[in-house]
Amino acid sequence: MKPHYRKPPLSFRDQVRLLQSRGLIVTNPEFAETKLSHINYYRLSAYFRFFQNEHTHMFRSNVRFEDVSRLYYFDKKLRSIIFYAIEKIEVYIRTSYAYHTAMSDTLGVFGYADDEKMYDPGRHRDILASIETDVRRSKEVFVSHFFEKYEGDTLPVWMMVEVISFNTLSRLYGNLKASEQKKIAQPLGLHESVLAGWLHALTYVRNLCAHHARVWNKLLAIRPKIPRKNRAFQGLENRKIFFVLSMILYLLEKIDGDEYGFRQEIKGLLAAYPEVPLRNMGFSEKWEQNPLWSDKV
Repeated sequence: MKPHYRKPPLSFRDQVRLLQSRGLIVTNPEFAETKLSHINYYRLSAYFRFFQNEHTHMFRSNVRFEDVSRLYYFDKKLRSIIFYAIEKIEVYIRTSYAYHTAMSDTLGVFGYADDEKMYDPGRHRDILASIETDVRRSKEVFVSHFFEKYEGDTLPVWMMVEVISFNTLSRLYGNLKASEQKKIAQPLGLHESVLAGWLHALTYVRNLCAHHARVWNKLLAIRPKIPRKNRAFQGLENRKIFFVLSMILYLLEKIDGDEYGFRQEIKGLLAAYPEVPLRNMGFSEKWEQNPLWSDKV
């Protein structure tokens, strides 16, 4: 029989004392209490583990509370950069999906609603149910205006893509027939199956960022596909965040030449936190010589 959970709640002061008893150096207990009142102890515990001995809760020697908080804030800033960058990619994919399917001879403006035109009709019926839910929940004026003015219960594809989730959009692309997928993937220089896998992975990472989950030192639950013919991705660990950062940079450069400056954002963050070990994020030893990450003239 499983035991009942009996750990008592601890005040912020007692949380600090517990950390001190485990060997964490806390030079300013009031500062530590304030931080713990802002950031749940349990959330910070994911960062504590990096500084603790492998099989105990005891901290290694000379670890300060500030070391843990800096790692936390590094991860927070990394998530913010990733989230903003994925938004740019998401908007592009919404636009590209709407345009190419609307202009398709086999799909057209409302073709996304015809499951028989998709790779897997059964799977598509589940996707359509998600679309219906997203449309019903939408508060966009253009949605109510369309249904008030026109017959039918199906939005044109260029309206539909603006109210569905990124996850539903990823699933829509993944269930297109290969000939339709290629129209969206080819301008990005990717095989259609690679783009499908990348979009799936990006929705997962976006959700991690949106829910403030740790991305540093995390094994990703969804592995992006590795492009066979692109040497920038060869040898990279596709379960670590550096692979995703490389994916994002690749896509941004294909979309707009990376006007946003994602490469500089990441390098600037790493320069501001030089103590953060790169290997835990999957950075290769000579990552700055990687064709994607080398500074270009």
